[in-house]
Amino acid sequence: MKKKSKHLTWWIFAVIAFLVFVVLQIPANWLISKFSKNNQTLSNVSGNIWQGQADWRKGDLHGSIHWNSRPLDLFLLRVGADVEIHSANTQLNGVLGYGFGKKLIIRQFNGQIAPETLKTLVNWQWPANSIQLKDVELNYQKEKGFAQAEGQLHWGGGELIYTFAQRQERMNMPSLQGKLQDSDGRLNITIDDQRSQKMANLALDQNLMLDVQLTQRLLLNVPSYEGKAGLDTYVISTRQPLFSGGF
Repeated sequence: MKKKSKHLTWWIFAVIAFLVFVVLQIPANWLISKFSKNNQTLSNVSGNIWQGQADWRKGDLHGSIHWNSRPLDLFLLRVGADVEIHSANTQLNGVLGYGFGKKLIIRQFNGQIAPETLKTLVNWQWPANSIQLKDVELNYQKEKGFAQAEGQLHWGGGELIYTFAQRQERMNMPSLQGKLQDSDGRLNITIDDQRSQKMANLALDQNLMLDVQLTQRLLLNVPSYEGKAGLDTYVISTRQPLFSGGF
């Protein structure tokens, strides 16, 4: 009886593995057209669910994405893939997953976000240095916000030209480093200089509204600034959507 039960278990496993293999061979273009008839994000889709690539566009951002599925993620009750995302000189790679409860999962994300990508989000003249991402991880659900966030950001800084109060300003940005963490469903990024002195704080809520706080220490890098607050004091706070392009 025990031998038959073991045989049956192996047969069930073999059938499931075969079905997964068959599903992974489904052309990606057919699947997208079947379940997303009004798709305006992906185009020039090639390959299958197992491995493929496509061009993407969202708002003013556009580029390409390559993926390799991770079948074993199904045992974690999610679909996942190793992805490479390109947009001009922006390059990111890591694991993207989608779990039950409409949960977006990001793991082991590394790469760089180039100035031209930042310009589509905030129309400033950014320094030539890209923002470097190291081991960024997080979960996101629209109903609950962010969880399990960690990772680091590094930026070489440089001259930043921006508009404030209808006039153009310049800031000589120092080299900065950021640390990701979550709190009460919000994604927090604390930004310090290379001596671990407080420079800014970013907070992203579940509706992707971004709160930005800048310290007196950071603003002293603006030649025309004449504030007299304590160096760690947040003297400017703003709130705006993260994506102006309508994500």
